[in-house]
Amino acid sequence: MLYLYESITIVSRFQEEFWKVMGTDYVPDAEKNGLRLVGMFMVGIHYNENLALWEVDDWAALDRIQEFHDKDPLAKVWEREAVDYRTDWVGKVLEPAPFSPTLAQIKDGDYKSTIYLHTLAQVLPGKVDEYINAIGTEFVPMAQNWGMKLVGCYQAVAGTASGGEVINIWTAGNIHSDWVKIREASLNDPAYKEWEAKAGQWRPKVVYRFLYGLVPYSPLRTPFLQDEAASEEVRTVAMPEVEWGKE
Repeated sequence: MLYLYESITIVSRFQEEFWKVMGTDYVPDAEKNGLRLVGMFMVGIHYNENLALWEVDDWAALDRIQEFHDKDPLAKVWEREAVDYRTDWVGKVLEPAPFSPTLAQIKDGDYKSTIYLHTLAQVLPGKVDEYINAIGTEFVPMAQNWGMKLVGCYQAVAGTASGGEVINIWTAGNIHSDWVKIREASLNDPAYKEWEAKAGQWRPKVVYRFLYGLVPYSPLRTPFLQDEAASEEVRTVAMPEVEWGKE
């Protein structure tokens, strides 16, 4: 299994319109050709930045998807249409960790959340496998005790991203006070302090950001999508960059 990770810059005033058009004019055809949407998110704090995460079976499927984009008239129509909504996008290919949930598991499980936590770690050469294994055996159980659930753990494939990139996505609550409780639980957990000291030997740099699951057709999305008040609260409250390990 592989994952396609797309960072998309949207014209701010057209963001929700872009979501609707993408859902009707692109996602169905993409999924017919083997590109399955896992999550479409608004990224905090740059709210004109979106993240799309897709699942594909293998490299051969990725080649077929590229052929679809190159030759299919419907894909060409979408590319022309998307120019009105997005100003830039960058993609990378990810390989999942053995313990990373598949799309089928996500759909069958309880992974809906209004807020997701996205972490991007820059891991030292030769340490990626060791770091990922430690996430699965040590950090995942620890985070579950704080109220987080792992949505995905991925390694960026060389040639499509900077070397040593490891990306994790976690559920992080439905309102910002949920995240505050999770963060406080982690900072008061002695095991987390030990983890940070240990993990620092593998990844000297890690960036934390929020993702907001507000897109109706995204498998990863808020459980309160039809509650306009809840969606509006998340959409309008600006959040700083996440400072997880600092007071």
